[in-house]
Amino acid sequence: MTQEANIKPASSISVIWLVPLIVICVGGWMIYHQWKNQGPLITIELTSASGIEINKTPIKVKDLDVGIVKKIVLKPNLDGVLVTARIDASAAHLLTEYTDFWVIAPRISISEVSGLNTILSGSYIAMSANDQGQAQQHFVALSRPPVTPLGTPGLHIRLKSDEEYAYNAGDPIIYKGFKVGEFEDAEFNVDERVVYYRAFIEAPYHKLITENTRFWDVSGVKFSLGSSGLKMETGSIETLLANGITFGIPEGAQPGEQIIGRAEFTVYEDAATAANARYKLAAKYLLLIEESVRGLTVGAPVEYRGIEIGSVAAINSIPSIEGNILEEDYPIPVIINIYPGKVRQQDTQEGLTNVQQTMQNWLERDLRASLKMGNVLTGGLFVDLQHVEDPEPRELRMVAGYNVIPTVSNEFTQITQKAEAILDKINALPLSEMVQSIQVAVNDMQSAAQAVETASDDFDVLIADIDTKSLNANLNQVLVRLDSVLKNYSEGGLSQAEIKETVDSMQMALRNIQPILHKLNQSPNSLIFPATQEDIQPQAKP
Repeated sequence: MTQEANIKPASSISVIWLVPLIVICVGGWMIYHQWKNQGPLITIELTSASGIEINKTPIKVKDLDVGIVKKIVLKPNLDGVLVTARIDASAAHLLTEYTDFWVIAPRISISEVSGLNTILSGSYIAMSANDQGQAQQHFVALSRPPVTPLGTPGLHIRLKSDEEYAYNAGDPIIYKGFKVGEFEDAEFNVDERVVYYRAFIEAPYHKLITENTRFWDVSGVKFSLGSSGLKMETGSIETLLANGITFGIPEGAQPGEQIIGRAEFTVYEDAATAANARYKLAAKYLLLIEESVRGLTVGAPVEYRGIEIGSVAAINSIPSIEGNILEEDYPIPVIINIYPGKVRQQDTQEGLTNVQQTMQNWLERDLRASLKMGNVLTGGLFVDLQHVEDPEPRELRMVAGYNVIPTVSNEFTQITQKAEAILDKINALPLSEMVQSIQVAVNDMQSAAQAVETASDDFDVLIADIDTKSLNANLNQVLVRLDSVLKNYSEGGLSQAEIKETVDSMQMALRNIQPILHKLNQSPNSLIFPATQEDIQPQAKP
């Protein structure tokens, strides 16, 4: 018996298809989750792609990975590259207008050594953590890491300088030998021909910056030869290798109010220039020097009674004076500044007026200016203002808008004039006759010396002729006789009374013959001729 097959229709959907469906759902959920939680794409402009690799170079905030480079293309104008990076959603709030990016790579220079940890791990893009400001997704990377990390306590200031020296980012700011800040960047203003710098003073040293603070250069080692001699200035070891500045409050000035916000300061050439910069007003006068100004420099001091009251502002810079320097009687114009603040006056218009009035009174009386030597070794000159007794009358005048201070000869010129006068007197002396007289005197002295030498030789011969032995024998005999006399006296010879009597008798005899001797002294012929006879005088023949 044949059994018929039971035919049933097959199911159109297999259970095995559930597996790919589950995979698709899980994958879709993962894609959705990744898309929902992924951060934004940003673009960063860099000067070059050195050390940057796609899907390898990370973006870090405080050494924490917050993104990765996804794409690198050239900029349309070919002046750099455009990097596209994906930032984690957890760091998306840090992408603001104040966020900065820069490449961390090994850097070795005089002022810094950084990024050495990337030699093995490779370069990466660093990002500053700043959640302030509006959101932004396009950025221009810094050319170098910022000197001052964002949020560092301290004070940002702006400096300017028109001197020849320049500073780079990272150059130090020194105060009493301590590094208290750094330069952040520099910008040259072509129109003003001035370099502007951004600098940062670290806390707590930022409290030293006041409205009267002055900055000046201390780069390397500075030697200066002035009227006061040789000066050497240096900052620290860092400023010997790289440029640097320091700051302070000029001596005698008030500290002033502390700077809280951003402020602008000027970098001066040296401490003296910085100190003089606090004097805003100055009375300007003109000196017409008829002598050499060699040794006089711009900035040389102007002194009154040994106190510095100003400085030399310019030398031979007035074109309105008639004539030229090739003319023999052409006076060299020198402009000087007298600061009211240096003569115990207020640095105001009123103080300036007082100084000008006092100077006017002195000029009408006896005030004169002269160049004096401040240092013999260097030959540096300074301007000395002094009151001269019985000065030569000078008419007060103005040249090119400046009051003229009459001048007198300086010390060197006076010494030269005296030396010339002495030389003229020496030239006027009869030197040839004096030389002949001196020659005669020298010859006479030589003759006298020869005579003395001859006499000395004769004396030596006389001494040699003396019989020393005979002289010694005679002396011995005298001593023996003297000894016998003494013995006779001691053994009962003449007593002391007898000797005294004998001496008295001799003295009496001498007194008796004294009149005779006196008469013989006056009239030696009185013993032969009678006393009444007159002296016979010889007479000439008739």
